Amino acid sequence: MLPLLRELRIGFVPYSPLAHGFLTGTIRSTEQFDADDFRATNPRFTGENFERNLHIADEVEAIATEVGATPAQVALAWLLAQGDDIAPIPGTKRVSRVEENTAADAVELTDDQIAKLDNLTPPAGDHHNEQQMRMIDR
Repeated sequence: MLPLLRELRIGFVPYSPLAHGFLTGTIRSTEQFDADDFRATNPRFTGENFERNLHIADEVEAIATEVGATPAQVALAWLLAQGDDIAPIPGTKRVSRVEENTAADAVELTDDQIAKLDNLTPPAGDHHNEQQMRMIDR
């Protein structure tokens, strides 16, 4: 999709670039979710998918340790390194997270680190469960 968008000179705005919190490095167990938290039934946060996706979060965290940044900043810095036509929109409820996310612009990733992130295994599980898809597919 990106080559076509670039050909047409259209920017790309990835939503949920922190994977609903997964790439912040703070989610380590599904027990953390309240009963009304949509992630409790989201396919990427359940069963074997959760365990497999933790590996991705761990890889992002390892690079964050290398560069002295947070995992969220590394995830956003990787997106920003993809081109000037990429504008991620991470959601947050806290000013401290806005400040953390904004600081991702100053994170410098090496070509090797970008390549490691490029080559991570894609996340396991669908983006949404059936109920969430019904709300989207109205």
